[in-house]
Order: sequence, then C-alpha cells, then structure tokens
Amino acid sequence: MQKRNIEKTGVMEWLDELSKVGKNEKNAKLWDYVYKLASRPKRRRIAVNLSKLQKHAQSGDNVIVPGKVLGGGKLSKELNITAVEYSHDAEEKIKKANGKILGLQEMRKKENVRIII
Repeated sequence: MQKRNIEKTGVMEWLDELSKVGKNEKNAKLWDYVYKLASRPKRRRIAVNLSKLQKHAQSGDNVIVPGKVLGGGKLSKELNITAVEYSHDAEEKIKKANGKILGLQEMRKKENVRIII
C-alpha cells in the first residue's frame, strides 16, 4: 500500500518560493537559513508552541517559523506570522489575538523579520 503525502505539497510550494530569493536581495542570508531549516525531513522539522512566541516576540513583530506552529499556550500579542504549517488551535488563537498569518511573499517584503526556532 502506497502512502499519500498531502502535507508534502505545501512544504514543496514553500521551499520553491524560498529558492527564488536572489543572492543580492536584502536579507538573503536570512532566507537561505530559513530554507535550510524548512527543508529538513518532517521528523526533524521545527515545531514551536504559541507560548514560545509569546515569550520571545514583541507585539507587532514579524516572525517566521520554518516548521509548524502549535497551539500550546496562550498568545496575547499581535504578531505577523509565517510558517510552513499551523495547527488548527494555533490558527484560532493567532486570529483571536488580532495577529495575522501572512504568506511567504508578504513576509519577504517586511523589514525586521525574526526567526523563532
């Protein structure tokens, strides 16, 4: 029996977008590092709880998670977040805190992007 990997398509789209970053583009080293972290096998990919975002980010920060955002903990800060994937609880709590889930293209245009791993 062959496994279907539906999750893989979203990750591949994300990695394709990251591979389009030019060497001369601002923050090119940052995006290369994000690509390296996000291209890990699923077992080794980063998972970050909302409690960690609450602890390490300030309200209004642009945050990128090169893995999955999980719904553990509370979030009371308005954050702009981009990640490979989100749990259902995490999406709800981010929206409840007036945060925004941005696409990768939108985040690439932002200044002062932080990686949280």
